[in-house]
Amino acid sequence: MRYRCKICGYIFESMNEIPYCPSCECERLEEIPFNDDKYVLPILKESHHIWPRFMENPNGVGRQYDLDKKEHSILHGNIMKWIWECVREEDKSKVIKHVVRKSEKFIGVKK
Repeated sequence: MRYRCKICGYIFESMNEIPYCPSCECERLEEIPFNDDKYVLPILKESHHIWPRFMENPNGVGRQYDLDKKEHSILHGNIMKWIWECVREEDKSKVIKHVVRKSEKFIGVKK
């Protein structure tokens, strides 16, 4: 079967009895018929810095690879998950509070 993840939009094929998105590990999926052309989009390429710019690399030094736009977005989501894996358990609640506070300020719901 072919599926589209309702969370990250990743399209994939799976024969698992209980399929899940291989990108974000979500089980909220939509079945897609193999002949449905609305899911066949032109592939837009973007350059990915293997050492991300936000990790003290503002000039984007180092290797770069062309990825399709969707794959690039998924990779950036995975990078966030990988970073979270490196946060010590005793620091996670502090980081969560910091991100919530900064996010609320950014979207204007808290000053």
